[in-house]
Amino acid sequence: MLTHVRASGDISPTALDLRFNIGILLVSEDKAAEAADELQPLHDDLCVVYGPDHELTREVAELLARLRLATDG
Repeated sequence: MLTHVRASGDISPTALDLRFNIGILLVSEDKAAEAADELQPLHDDLCVVYGPDHELTREVAELLARLRLATDG
């Protein structure tokens, strides 16, 4: 199922939630680059589906910003 969700660009609410949880899991495992690779396409999809001001879209954007600081620093 995970491969299908990633490959298909599934934007159902369940898939978006699953993709977010995968990103959070990667962060918790100190895999910042992998988390960013998961969360950036999610953020792009959230902007299209919900808009940039949606709570989840903003949360993912903030997380991506923190990940960039962690990997650039």
